[in-house]
Amino acid sequence: MAEETQTQETAQEEKKEEVKEAQKEQTQEQPKEEPKAEESKEETKAEGTKKPNYVYGVLLLHSAGKEITEENLKKLVQSVGLQPDEAQIKSLISSLEGVNIDEAISQAVSFQAAQSPATQEKKEEKKEEKKEEEMEKKAEEAAAGLSSLFG
Repeated sequence: MAEETQTQETAQEEKKEEVKEAQKEQTQEQPKEEPKAEESKEETKAEGTKKPNYVYGVLLLHSAGKEITEENLKKLVQSVGLQPDEAQIKSLISSLEGVNIDEAISQAVSFQAAQSPATQEKKEEKKEEKKEEEMEKKAEEAAAGLSSLFG
């Protein structure tokens, strides 16, 4: 009997070890959850929507009569609760050296104004084409009516 009890205990211990090994294998085989990756995607989306357009900041500084410098632009971005990207700010400020912002704005407005007459001309041409097509259609209908009378 002592041998049977000992054999049963050994069998139970072996089963326990097998169960532990099976559990280890299952945890190794299962893909680990990646909450960090999902969180980082959400953070990226949030950052993407919160990413400031520094040109607007420059225009705001200009309209307020402030000097357009990296420091002023950083302060402006931070004042609205966003983290400034120093590389983008440096790039923008360096590209604006020697640019007269008032002149650039007036050129942009005059460019839009110059496009407007051309757009209006195209609309007028389309109206004229439609009128011509309608006239031709009416003439064809009248001719068809006359031919049926004298057929």
